[in-house]
Amino acid sequence: MILSTDQKIKLKQLFENKKFSEIEYFVESLGDIKKLPSNILNIYATSKALNQNSKIDDYKLSAYCFEKIYLENNSNRDAFYNLIIVSVKATYFDYLEKHIIKEYNLNNKDPKILEGLAKMHFFYNNMEKASFFYEKLLEINPNFNNVWSSFLASLNYHSKYDQKKYLEFCNKFDKFLKLEIAEFRPNIKKNKKIKVGFFSADFKYHSVSLFLDDLIKKLNREEFELFAISNLEKTNHDEMTSDLKNNFDEWYDVNNISDIESVKLIRSLNLDILIDLSGYTYKNRVSVMKARCAPKQVLWLGYNNSLGVKNIDYIIADPNLVKKEEYNLYKEKIIFMPKIWNALPKPINLPEINLKQKKDDCFVYGSFNNFQKISSETINTWSKILKDGNAKLILKNSSSFDEKNLNQSLINKFKKENIEEDKIEILSRKRTYSEHLESYNKIDLSLDTFPYPGVTTTFESLSMGTPVLTMKGFNFNSRCGESINKNLNLKNLIANNEDEYINKALLIKKENKIDQKYKQNLRSEALKSCLFDTETFAKDFGSLLKSL
Repeated sequence: MILSTDQKIKLKQLFENKKFSEIEYFVESLGDIKKLPSNILNIYATSKALNQNSKIDDYKLSAYCFEKIYLENNSNRDAFYNLIIVSVKATYFDYLEKHIIKEYNLNNKDPKILEGLAKMHFFYNNMEKASFFYEKLLEINPNFNNVWSSFLASLNYHSKYDQKKYLEFCNKFDKFLKLEIAEFRPNIKKNKKIKVGFFSADFKYHSVSLFLDDLIKKLNREEFELFAISNLEKTNHDEMTSDLKNNFDEWYDVNNISDIESVKLIRSLNLDILIDLSGYTYKNRVSVMKARCAPKQVLWLGYNNSLGVKNIDYIIADPNLVKKEEYNLYKEKIIFMPKIWNALPKPINLPEINLKQKKDDCFVYGSFNNFQKISSETINTWSKILKDGNAKLILKNSSSFDEKNLNQSLINKFKKENIEEDKIEILSRKRTYSEHLESYNKIDLSLDTFPYPGVTTTFESLSMGTPVLTMKGFNFNSRCGESINKNLNLKNLIANNEDEYINKALLIKKENKIDQKYKQNLRSEALKSCLFDTETFAKDFGSLLKSL
């Protein structure tokens, strides 16, 4: 197909004016997309990739087109690199996987290939491989700040490196993390109230906000003035965002301004304390924190490990999370909440505990943790548990990504451990929170992931009276499940190692004492514990801030 001169001019004008939807409509009017020549297909695929209105299926179609162009000419690097970009955007790697592995074997130092492989393996929860490719990428260019964040975050998902080595990597990042801005000068004038800023990209329906919301409402406003610094895209604002906005004294959106502009804005607020809730998670602004925006800067809640970066003064933990002899493995000074490092408000209108939802008499294990937390060690251990007689495992895909491929990838890992597919049931996301909680009625015992345990899911499981078997950890992050169970005096549900984890799971199955009465009692004990006592938590948190 050859375009007329008028058609070429029209396409050029549309592209220059970024009218991508009109380009797509125009190209689609030319006939079957799959039969169009490469030059037109490239325009169409690029429009899909750049169009802000594109959804997952649009990115998938764009990936299909770029693969088709690449297959016609393997030397077309733009088509291949674009295939990587849209595959990552779609979190769909069917069109990319076999090509990127082949290209890596030909050139194992191409940064775009390495980053694509890292993100692909992160999606499929192959965390050691994701860390490997991020590390290779940083060896080529250690100035990639976003890559450093992804690499350091990925290290929490597996046990290849201990806390000492993790901190060494953090210290390396600190040397490359620079922001050219004037040194922080504290305001001499003292505020009437203690001004506290909370910095996050997760002020939406997210675990961070579930724990934060009640605290914001209950902190004493005669003593504190609270500021939200939000790095969340406005298109992702939801009901939780609105609720938080109503409860903060002031709200500032920084998503569309630079790091330097963000630093200037936050410094102008004259905060006494700035609390970072992101750490190395998605859309963090660690460079802003390093530039220092407040006299005291604190890490809490959203990332449970050291950042190893200058000017993060404190990290909030609890007595179960960091041992005294380990203080030197965290760059921040560790400050402690009296019992637990965070507390969740009691869920409203908790569903009834109803064991009749179980479909058969087999013992049901379950885990509703994010699939990225299901490490190779976890799969190996769970598989040994499932091989013992009449038992099954229920998982829940909480991801909004490509559900079918992610589910199948996980099932295939169990198959490699000789676990039949019918022993694994994967639930889809539920429409309401109440329906999500009701799913715990299907489970006898929740199995925690390791070395990255659940937090929100553990609180939820306990609120439904379903006990959680967890593993002892080696640092703040890996001990979160341990701290939760210790605060409920459930030390019998903390395993010292993988063998003990297996033995405890099998013994609980054999004794089979998790009945209606057990669950009701566990729920009652959990709901009156410090885990759900946000009133006391807010008072203790306020005291901690005042002590700073």
